[in-house]
Amino acid sequence: MAASLVNNAQHRLRRLAREFRFRLNGWTVAAVLLGLFLFLPMAEVLWHITSPAENWEHLRDTVLGRYLKGSAILVVGTAGLSLLLGVSTAWLVACCEFPGRRFFEWALILPLAIPTYIAAFAYFDLLDRLTPLLIWVRTNISPEAMTWLSDMMVYPVTTVVLAAVLYPYVYLVARAAFSRQGSRFAEAAQTLGHGPQSVFWYVALPLARPAIISGLALVIMETLNDYGAVKHFGVPTFTTGIFRTWVSMGDLPGALRLAACLMVLILFLLLLEKWLRFGAKFHKTSPSDRPFQRYPLGQAKAGLALLCCLVPLVIGFALPLSRLAYWASLTAGKVLDATFLKLTLNSIGVATATGLATVMIALFLAFTARYFGSQAAGATNRLAILGYAVPGAVIAMGVLLVAGQVTQATGWILTGSLAVLVLCYVIRFLAVAWQPIDAGMERNCAQLNQASKTLGATPARSLFHVNVPLLRNALVAGGLFVFVDTMKELPLTLILRPAEFETLSTKTYDLVFQSQIPESSVPALCIILVSLLPVIWLNRQMRAPEQ
Repeated sequence: MAASLVNNAQHRLRRLAREFRFRLNGWTVAAVLLGLFLFLPMAEVLWHITSPAENWEHLRDTVLGRYLKGSAILVVGTAGLSLLLGVSTAWLVACCEFPGRRFFEWALILPLAIPTYIAAFAYFDLLDRLTPLLIWVRTNISPEAMTWLSDMMVYPVTTVVLAAVLYPYVYLVARAAFSRQGSRFAEAAQTLGHGPQSVFWYVALPLARPAIISGLALVIMETLNDYGAVKHFGVPTFTTGIFRTWVSMGDLPGALRLAACLMVLILFLLLLEKWLRFGAKFHKTSPSDRPFQRYPLGQAKAGLALLCCLVPLVIGFALPLSRLAYWASLTAGKVLDATFLKLTLNSIGVATATGLATVMIALFLAFTARYFGSQAAGATNRLAILGYAVPGAVIAMGVLLVAGQVTQATGWILTGSLAVLVLCYVIRFLAVAWQPIDAGMERNCAQLNQASKTLGATPARSLFHVNVPLLRNALVAGGLFVFVDTMKELPLTLILRPAEFETLSTKTYDLVFQSQIPESSVPALCIILVSLLPVIWLNRQMRAPEQ
């Protein structure tokens, strides 16, 4: 036992010596420092988990349990419903043949263009329609039962609205996993007497499990990050609690403790997701494996499949879009003016700048870690991309803390600038660009980078003449993903936007906050339309490898 520990320690020391001797250069040092800098706001929030807060005991005894309960119910409900909708529709369009399959194959991704808060605003009167039920309960049972039912109804309503626009995260990865499995395993199962149902449960689903869990993790992170929808429906969560404690109560230390608790919860969920995928790898078929032969469905089953695909599409896209379009036709004359054009340009400009900056930073970090084989750069890369798992409100608080310390030390006022806002967007969405770039670099550039080293090419030459041309699609895809997410981001923008700087998302929220929901449909529609084209293009790009 002791000898094993000594050998392990010696091995680690040798690896550390190689890291400093052969891989320590200007590129790796810059990548490590940049990764730590991007992680700094999150570390700052975690540091305050033990900092003193005057009202913390009151918050812990009165509202912490409610925030934890509300967040847990929403996470379990939204994740479960998204799993059901995403996996079932992915199996139907990837592995079954029925009328309308080709249409649903691309249309089921459309709810991804609708932010959660806009979907909630589109269903603003959903709870009001349940008022007759509450009156009946009060009359025939008791006022206490009515109060309990009123408090509990917000959870299923919010869960349905969130899942209706978040299920495409699961649908996309599940569809890709089912499409790439090939027919070999299914044919072997059929030879053993298994029908389509058994093939799904015992062959296709276990093979797709790692991909499905990764998509489900995105749904959970988006649910925890949401502020507009839960605020609109009155659901107590950590995000609403942070805003309430900070803005309404003026208790910044208490809000920081809540944010730190939320980060601990997220880290636990990330470790759980990694444990669930432990030992599992994404399935790849050999080039000789034939594509999956879709199961033809009879008339009755085809009708059920059609209904199964139609319900999430209607609830998550068609119905919200039609309601927003109707309200916009009534209120467009009041809202459309010169300032509205400025709002649109602000949103597109900030999203474009964020997309370009994020792609360049992600390319530099991924290239440096892989080209030089630097474990230090790889570790700081993993720290830097944690921002996507952290709610925007938490990142904004961390950036404000760091900016405040810089102001005290140097006198420079950093807050209230577009540069800080774009920096926060980069921290929040770096993983969105880094993941496709790093995966593309691992798949396409590793051997060519070794060849360029052998030929004496400099790292910069290898980057711009080898990696960038091969990663063109990954760079565009990462930039578009960041662009769409930035257009939709609300909590971070509300906190860090400069004075008199409005975007389409903040204008939508402000109009809803002023009870002008029909008027809010115009900027909401603009967000959807601007996000829709990149989403459709990305879907087409993802379909090419599947086919």
